[in-house]
Amino acid sequence: MWLLSQEWFLTDVLGLLGLLLLGPRNRRLRLYLLLYFFYLQYEKYNVGDVPFTFYDVMGLEKGQSKGVDTNDVISALKGHISKDYTFKPLDPIDEANRYYIPNPTLNDQIHCLVSVIPADKISMMDDEVIQKMKEIRAAASKLGIPQVVFMTRVDKVCEMTEKDITKLYQSRKIKEKMMECSNRLGVTMNCIFPVKNYSEETKANEKLNCLMLEALTQIVHSANDFVKKNSNQLKKE
Repeated sequence: MWLLSQEWFLTDVLGLLGLLLLGPRNRRLRLYLLLYFFYLQYEKYNVGDVPFTFYDVMGLEKGQSKGVDTNDVISALKGHISKDYTFKPLDPIDEANRYYIPNPTLNDQIHCLVSVIPADKISMMDDEVIQKMKEIRAAASKLGIPQVVFMTRVDKVCEMTEKDITKLYQSRKIKEKMMECSNRLGVTMNCIFPVKNYSEETKANEKLNCLMLEALTQIVHSANDFVKKNSNQLKKE
């Protein structure tokens, strides 16, 4: 499952995931990722034969009457929401809703939670939004769902990285932003992946692709581990 926050990021991710080739055994698994966008409906995306399914949800905002209700996101994590459900900030899903799945299977659940946060916006994020993210993270932790952060727009906070993306992990400014992100969200540093999204580029950039694919690969491994662990538990039961 992925939790994303920028609409433009979806294009990059869907394009790059077509390049991820897993072994024949892993192709039998389909990993479910939740995308966190500013949409009203719970949409489903498949990427050809690649064993991933994406879901996107409405974004978090300040105030109880704006953005997705955290209870809806948590319900999605548990697998209680079917696709095409329309999010309503003041009216989260309940058992009476026709889109509610009462007895979700492992295939209905989300397998990895990914938050996408712009590096140049971390300092400006409202405390109320941060608290909502922490509530969702706490629920994911209780469910055993792995969680990571994509820290985008790194080129906007570091001139050295803007000129040469390969120097990303040499940048003091990027490390400071990762630490700030870790402190505000409570995510460990090794679960934060700084990346640069496509913006002004008109052609494929191998350096950008490699950076994002490295992060995506780690996420896939985390989701895969979650599926295997829970599959084994179901077999024992």
